[in-house]
Amino acid sequence: MKLRITNYELRIGWRHAVIFSATLFLLSHSCLAQESLTSEPGFFLEPNRFSITKELGARPLWLEMGFGRPLLLYRGAQIGLEGLAWSRLETLSDFRFPLETVDYFFGIFFTQREGRDAEWKFRISHISSHLVDGTDSVFGGSSSHYSREFIELTRTSRFGNDEQFLWTFGLRGYFHQVTKIEPWISVPASLTWTFAQYVPELYYDSVPPGSTAYMFSAFVSSGDGPVWPTVTAGVRADRFAKDLGTLDLQLYYQYGASWAGTDAGAKRSTINLQMDVRGF
Repeated sequence: MKLRITNYELRIGWRHAVIFSATLFLLSHSCLAQESLTSEPGFFLEPNRFSITKELGARPLWLEMGFGRPLLLYRGAQIGLEGLAWSRLETLSDFRFPLETVDYFFGIFFTQREGRDAEWKFRISHISSHLVDGTDSVFGGSSSHYSREFIELTRTSRFGNDEQFLWTFGLRGYFHQVTKIEPWISVPASLTWTFAQYVPELYYDSVPPGSTAYMFSAFVSSGDGPVWPTVTAGVRADRFAKDLGTLDLQLYYQYGASWAGTDAGAKRSTINLQMDVRGF
């Protein structure tokens, strides 16, 4: 019985993986990358990255991979698709990393720019959470006991028109949860302070070919996690290269709900070291 349920759950997981992979393939052939220097380090649901996160002092290792691009652009407005998957692995001896959980996020987004330094974003999204081979038991029946859907509206802009400060404030509302693990209304917010940078010939938040830019930021956020609320504070170093994309390293403290939806909102307090590759 246990084997049958386990196989059933894994089949559901593969279906989500196929849908997610197909979405990434279509997006990657739809539009050119539009890397920006104004990305928010304090927001978790930002798909354009490949990330490795290690919880210092604990065994979990997190892998995150996502992609999102606009499909239609008109006078500063964009409509696009986005997807992100993140997995928790346990680190064991002999270089073993059993997969414990996997979560899938995908949806449609609408954005509207206001000049260079402000943007509205509206999204309709789905998250499903699954237990997999690194756990003692899995749930059968529904594809996920922790699936949920939401709408979200956020505004990102320079704080007081100051180039050093970037803030995002939003409102998220859940209209469906198979198992209630989040409040129906949440308030994701983030403030980033760029305290040092070296950007040669900066033109409209992009790096000219052949140039490399460096940026150092501090951030505080209530949105660095798929389950709200999560309070995060830390620092990030970015390296931008036009031909190689973006590499950044983050060190931050986090308190709040686990990133794994199957933990049903269980609280954690961790210091994390994270490396991101973006703009690929």
